[in-house]
Amino acid sequence: MVNINSRYCFVSKDPSYFVYSDASATGGGAIIDFNNDFVCHKMWSENERVQSSTWRELSVIEFSLQSFASVLEGSHVKWFTDSQAAAKIVEVGSMKLGLHKMARRIFDICIRSGIHLEVQWIPRTSNQQADYISRLIDIDDWQITEEFFLFLDGRWGPHSVDCFANYYNHKLPKYFSRFWNPNTAGVDFFFQSLRGENCLVVPPVGIVPRVLHYLKSQRTVGTLVVPLWPSAHFWPLITHKYSCYLVAHSIHIGNEVLSRGRNLNSLLGSGLFTGNIIAFRLKFTE
Repeated sequence: MVNINSRYCFVSKDPSYFVYSDASATGGGAIIDFNNDFVCHKMWSENERVQSSTWRELSVIEFSLQSFASVLEGSHVKWFTDSQAAAKIVEVGSMKLGLHKMARRIFDICIRSGIHLEVQWIPRTSNQQADYISRLIDIDDWQITEEFFLFLDGRWGPHSVDCFANYYNHKLPKYFSRFWNPNTAGVDFFFQSLRGENCLVVPPVGIVPRVLHYLKSQRTVGTLVVPLWPSAHFWPLITHKYSCYLVAHSIHIGNEVLSRGRNLNSLLGSGLFTGNIIAFRLKFTE
């Protein structure tokens, strides 16, 4: 494999960005050092979870490069990992075909984005931020099924943006994610402009009140999907405070319209959840 640094038409003396990445047994993550707003994270699928530690470390580098590509484009990047094997494979490739293909994909991302990449090994004690990020668990890792989305989109769509999603569960091409993900349209729903959007809103249950307030402040329209829990803290907001903006609703059995994500301990979307799900159509433009 050609050294990744030898194909660039420019040489930058000092790196523009420093990135730290790490992989754990549950997921992987990376952070751009100069600004803690640039955090990338993924949880492993069942197939990814059983791969070798070197495979997971390379996968995090590839995934993070895809996620940060628009930020790192045209720059000299110093990348730190606590995997000596991953650092070496990015530089010279591997005799193992699967790892070599991954190194080639990393190389191709850098070529397309004009990234001058240097990968360097550091001890685990110097990589604590990335290590912490890699161990994050999404306790709200559940989603609506594709069939339910199509039902909602046929009734109240077309929706234009999936407001709480990630790279593997977004139902629309345009989506907002919690962390940097490949092709995300924005990181953190509460910093996004929603004017003119028809929002698909399937938020973590704990932040539903804040979501409602933000939707109203943005004077937008959308479909909100939540468990049918009349005793929940958000229920009076929907049925009383914001009832004048409620134009329609639809009730469904939860285990038919929800599916679990990669956190296998999530209640919603699992067979343990036997309640109902309700979809509200809200118009804050009126």
